[in-house]
Amino acid sequence: MPKTGPRRRRYPGRMAIVLAVVLGALLVMFAAAMWWQERRRLPEPGGAIVYGVEDALVYVWERLPADVTETARRADVRRILEWEIHYLQHPSERSGAPGVAGSVASAAYVQNQSLAEGHAYEPEVIFAVLDLQAEYLRELGAVGDAAAQPESGS
Repeated sequence: MPKTGPRRRRYPGRMAIVLAVVLGALLVMFAAAMWWQERRRLPEPGGAIVYGVEDALVYVWERLPADVTETARRADVRRILEWEIHYLQHPSERSGAPGVAGSVASAAYVQNQSLAEGHAYEPEVIFAVLDLQAEYLRELGAVGDAAAQPESGS
């Protein structure tokens, strides 16, 4: 004779649904927390200076003299801009000297790096691009006017 007693009923379908709902709720909560955290990190409009190579490229390309655009392509201008930013962002490339946008030292660095990649640019092209990039950085507010030399008190 079979044993009689309380039978266990299994509801695998209901447990799977409950588990899926709980996991889904956790996922939504996690996504909301991540969104909130990233949202807090965003700068206020007008509060941060953002340099974009694409924006700089458009700015510079539209203002380059015709004699430069006859010899240089947009890809050349982009390359020059990218090497200039690399120079400004890496103090080790400057031997500890301050980074100055559009300086002779930065132009020499750009020319050397470009030559190493097999791209030869005339100094006039490099200086035209770097001058306009410095103008763009000033308009953004990323750089200011040249600092005045301190007067010697002797």
